[in-house]
Amino acid sequence: MMRICNKDKCYKIIVILIILLGVAIRIIGINAMPNAVNVDEISSGYEAYGISNYGIDRNGNFLPVFLESWGGGQNALLTYLIIPFIKILGLNILAVRLPMAIISSISVIIIYLILRKISNKKLAIIGLTFFAICPWHIMKSRWGLESNLFPDLILLAIYFLIKGLEDNKKPFYYLAFVIFGISSYAYGTSYLFLPVFIIPLLIWLWKQKKITIEQAFISIGIVAIIALPIILYVIINTFNLQQINLPFMTIPKLEANRFKVVTSIFSNKFLETSYNNIKNSISILAQQYDGLPWNAMQTYGIIYTFSIIFAIIGIFRAFSKEAKEVKYNGIFNIWLIASILMIPVCEPNINRLNIIILPIIYYTILGIDAICNKKYIIYAIVSIYIVSFVSFMVDYINQDNNNQGYTFENGLEEPISYIKNLEEKDIYITNQIKEPYIYVLFYTQYDTNEFVRTVKYDNPSLPFRQVIEFGNYHFEQIEQMENDENIVYMIKKEDKELYKLDDFKVTEFEKYIVVEGTK
Repeated sequence: MMRICNKDKCYKIIVILIILLGVAIRIIGINAMPNAVNVDEISSGYEAYGISNYGIDRNGNFLPVFLESWGGGQNALLTYLIIPFIKILGLNILAVRLPMAIISSISVIIIYLILRKISNKKLAIIGLTFFAICPWHIMKSRWGLESNLFPDLILLAIYFLIKGLEDNKKPFYYLAFVIFGISSYAYGTSYLFLPVFIIPLLIWLWKQKKITIEQAFISIGIVAIIALPIILYVIINTFNLQQINLPFMTIPKLEANRFKVVTSIFSNKFLETSYNNIKNSISILAQQYDGLPWNAMQTYGIIYTFSIIFAIIGIFRAFSKEAKEVKYNGIFNIWLIASILMIPVCEPNINRLNIIILPIIYYTILGIDAICNKKYIIYAIVSIYIVSFVSFMVDYINQDNNNQGYTFENGLEEPISYIKNLEEKDIYITNQIKEPYIYVLFYTQYDTNEFVRTVKYDNPSLPFRQVIEFGNYHFEQIEQMENDENIVYMIKKEDKELYKLDDFKVTEFEKYIVVEGTK
């Protein structure tokens, strides 16, 4: 009987199928799952709309390198990546989530290519399979939290670094450092991570005779030049200097510097804060859960909770003499150490610790590979992961994200679209929604110039300042309603019984009601 395919062809087919699975579960249905939208992704989307149509963010800054956003800042890279998708698809949640989903899908391919470069087919397919079904990477891929771009960009840079060195192609090698520089715009932890990662990495490569001193200095120069605007941003906001307004960009001075809030560097209780950060980070990484269900599901954790055993095995393997069989293993060891050095100064949750997760995944892959030396073990591990993956996907698909931690909301698009047609009236919207104004800006596609001109803040100097009004929109706790034909109210449906609405026009939606005066 003829064989359907030889080993090499079957291997390639399996690799392609796993990649397709990984891509599919990161992209299909992202506009509907998660089934609620987060204020940060809505914020990134509206900023992209403002910059693409008016050249400014919602704080009036022209092409900012960092977004003032809520007051304490938001990283800008994802916003700029969203712009072309908005131009093609319009301002909607699909356009906002696609860049993250696409970049994450590319990472599925990149992890395989890296492992294939540095080791053998067995390790590569184990790594590809595990990465494709990794809970953390699936979850972070499907919604637009700007900080979650950072680890994928580092992974992509590592691939081009290894490819450039292995294939002796300097353009790819230097492209890696271009990407390192770009990653500084993805997340604030990059300001600490990049120096403590890149400098030891270059020293290690030089000692390994992979690069020359000249190449090392050129590499640092590339990163420094690309990251210069964000370096200036950090200096300006650390030392309270003046904002820089250039014809082609703005380096903003924020009213409140959130970078100081989420790190202990500037704390007057540095040792105490650092100790708590270390303790809490260890707890989060050990339990693989931080209490935030949009970062991980408690039952499954970051990498499936039982996988921590394989991660520990992989760490021992990576730092042992046996590691010599895996080329460039040292890159991931340096990555891990650099990530650990950040832990004392960063207030932890999973997305703030995201840069350490990819090394953990790498070590988990090494650990699985180390024990997969007999067929019955391979079958057992494959079976465990298949069951875990299917169970995770069922629970994830059925997870209700609405009102999670007061940061995810759904059901707002229809009532806001309705009241958009009533903008000649005074519109009062309940503030029992987190940052309700950003949803109004997003779903009405509000003119950014008009917002900047009319916005009023309750507390403009806080990292999370509250918008109390702009244009005809007002945001407050609605204690009573005035029956006036020029006034419109929008409240949660669950609060309907708190008001006497007999003489009002009431339009009901899934979760909200719009109340219009009739007199």
